[in-house]
Amino acid sequence: MADENDTQAQALIAALAPKIAAAIIPQLAAQVETQIKGVVAKNDELLDKLAIMKKDAEIAENGKMQEALIAQGKALIESAKGDMKSRLAPDGTFDARKAGEPIRLKRSDARNVKAYRAAKAAAAEQGVALEIVPDA
Repeated sequence: MADENDTQAQALIAALAPKIAAAIIPQLAAQVETQIKGVVAKNDELLDKLAIMKKDAEIAENGKMQEALIAQGKALIESAKGDMKSRLAPDGTFDARKAGEPIRLKRSDARNVKAYRAAKAAAAEQGVALEIVPDA
């Protein structure tokens, strides 16, 4: 009797298995698809957050670089101001010559005796040559 029950149970399982599978597979597919959509949505959300974080990091890095450039520019301006102050002549005019360069006087200015004598005295005082250059 046990063998007959087992045989009938096996036959029942064989007959019902395709019908159960046909009924369950669409439900399982729907559940798997729902779960996959959730995973894809979460993945997209995380990728968006990562992209925003990278942009924020790039913006911060660019901001640091800009601040460094601004600081360098300010330092150059300050050093130029200091250098300009050191190049002011006693009469308050700007002397563009570097130390040790000759004093240059235009030919038309050299014809003025007062200007020529002042330039010659300044050259002698600074220990540099006096050059007469053409008017250009």
